[in-house]
Amino acid sequence: MTKLLWLRLLAPVAGRFPGLFYGVASVVGWAAWKTQTEWRGNLIRNLLPLCGGDPVRAQHESLRAYRNVARYWVDVTTLPYRHMANFERDHLQIENAERLAILDEPGALVAVSAHTGNVELAIQALTYRGRPFVALVERLDPPALMRYMLRLRSAAGAQFHEANFRGLRACVEALRQGQIVGVMGDRDIQGTGMCATLAGRQVRLPRGPWDLARRTGATVLPVFSHRIDGDDFRMFIEEPFRVEVTGDEDCDIRRAIERWASILEAHLQRDPGQWTVLEDFWSVHACAES
Repeated sequence: MTKLLWLRLLAPVAGRFPGLFYGVASVVGWAAWKTQTEWRGNLIRNLLPLCGGDPVRAQHESLRAYRNVARYWVDVTTLPYRHMANFERDHLQIENAERLAILDEPGALVAVSAHTGNVELAIQALTYRGRPFVALVERLDPPALMRYMLRLRSAAGAQFHEANFRGLRACVEALRQGQIVGVMGDRDIQGTGMCATLAGRQVRLPRGPWDLARRTGATVLPVFSHRIDGDDFRMFIEEPFRVEVTGDEDCDIRRAIERWASILEAHLQRDPGQWTVLEDFWSVHACAES
């Protein structure tokens, strides 16, 4: 049975009774971790440098990550049924909350994050402070699954777009209107990234977030979400900054990526089991010279 069919069958039930299904997802994640040896191996390799080279800890954290992957699918099914206006109060613990004062200031924001916790859900909660939210997400196959996921993700009020030219155009327009645009900064899915040092390794990180911020003059707001349990999250707000604009575009973007890499590394090392990247990250995104 395809993932799309499972979603269509289970979403109306799981979305209304998430407490039960988060428990089910934890068991499903454990079973998948046991049986999906390729993905389990990828996760362990991904997390090993973040665990100080300790293979036992990397294995333990990989199981936590796989369970969080399963819980993400429950998160998505709940979006049409959530009272998002109360989500921040009921489900979010915010670190450095004073930095969210920037939401009350005029000007566009590019919220850059990584595949930790569920930042989609966390940032959507912040939109109830009065700032609309538009996000770019990776393409899924088949196209019917992509369309269904976009509808689910957008059901709580935000607008989600596939990371293509049309989606980028929607994001540029949103920034021109002073809105928040959310993008991921840990996987170079477009293949246009720049090399940076992350956990002692040279990898390509995407240039898209920084190019977007530089071109539009938007402020960058680094945001991370860590799942505590079920649909309770801790959200970390880092210091906002601007991408420099000089006569050397590549140099400006490289400096922004390097700054981001140091922020990203600190968060991944804080709690490696939050990072839910299933591909062999260090191999797929390795720099040609590394």
